[in-house]
Amino acid sequence: MRHEEYERRRRALEAQFREDLELLRAGYQAKLRALEMLWLAPPSEALPQAVAVSERLQLSETLASSETLPETTPPQSETVTSPEPPKETRRGQVREEIEAAFAELPEEFDRRDVVRVLGYEPPRATLFRVLEQLVQDGWTSVARYSTGRSSTRYVKLPEPAGETV
Repeated sequence: MRHEEYERRRRALEAQFREDLELLRAGYQAKLRALEMLWLAPPSEALPQAVAVSERLQLSETLASSETLPETTPPQSETVTSPEPPKETRRGQVREEIEAAFAELPEEFDRRDVVRVLGYEPPRATLFRVLEQLVQDGWTSVARYSTGRSSTRYVKLPEPAGETV
């Protein structure tokens, strides 16, 4: 390899490095703008707008990056799918939803049964706090505490204390 060829390849690598840095900066800026939109938007509008903006930015970045790729590598087609937005829950809502779906639970159940009946997985701490409250309030009792890989099993009581089912 001659010195001229070495210098030419080195300059090409440095140019590619600068282009890659610009792509990273553009991606960071897009994520930062989406985060700022979430922060500034009212809670009821935040998620749909941010997801739509994020999808448009990712699509434009994908198009821009395909233009800067060297001609030796073909552009890769990428399907941009937005993740399912997390279900927003307010304090006490998980308990209300579990109470509403309580009849659908089997006589003996665990955390996975509750998640299946709810249709989503609430935060772990919230779920276990609600299950503990249900035990204290007489809705359920603990059939078996968790050991190793087996989870805590709960048993429905005939009638919740203070309420009718």
